Amino acid sequence: MEAEWVLGIAAGAIAAASGMKIANNRTKSKKQELKEQTIMDEFVVPFLPDVMGFYHLEVLGKDTLSAIDREKLVEGIYRQSLVEEYRRFDRHDALDQLQDLAPAAQNSQQELLKFLFWYLDFSNAILKDVLAQSNPLLRETRLLEKQLAVWCICHEELQADAPGSVLELIHHSSYFSSALREIEAGVFREMMADDELRSERRGNFVRIIFQAFEKEAQGEVELKAVEQFHEHYNKRYTHRNKGQIRF
Repeated sequence: MEAEWVLGIAAGAIAAASGMKIANNRTKSKKQELKEQTIMDEFVVPFLPDVMGFYHLEVLGKDTLSAIDREKLVEGIYRQSLVEEYRRFDRHDALDQLQDLAPAAQNSQQELLKFLFWYLDFSNAILKDVLAQSNPLLRETRLLEKQLAVWCICHEELQADAPGSVLELIHHSSYFSSALREIEAGVFREMMADDELRSERRGNFVRIIFQAFEKEAQGEVELKAVEQFHEHYNKRYTHRNKGQIRF
């Protein structure tokens, strides 16, 4: 029941936004405005509630895979990403990323997080044009895009020896949300697009996230997650190579 309530709230917010006319850039042609509104109606409104629900349910500590039809969500986004007219609005090759990631995203949590990140990257560009900058939905989806990148990168770094710490990090994402606002969206996009670069930077990146998390952590389980991270970091990054990490 709680899961249905969360998804219902997300769906209501998106539905309300879908009726808004594009008003941010009056220099755009009417034709371009209509195309962006079409993408909003076809690509953003149908899938964004489930993507937002995935985030909210994870934070609540719920099993999102039992509440959301992952196969249907991935397949639906993939099918729409093939629409050729969308490409002129694709600023960062998000559609290509979605098409490459779709097969694995149905079976792998790691690949699903990457897939949802790129869906939001494309969608946020449309939302930016369709919604007023003060709209809270726009702020939430921007933050969610960064959160998904954090979950993905932290999982990639810690899955071998401290997977439980990632679950706690996800459940308490609000602890490090202020730190994310200080990092430009392009940093996340660059890391998510380049496996080699992400591998090079992720140690320091995860350290920054856990430092922010540690400042707010109070409960025994949360503090245990911080301890697991430190054990991982000290084992993986020696005194010599800690100085070589760049972010």
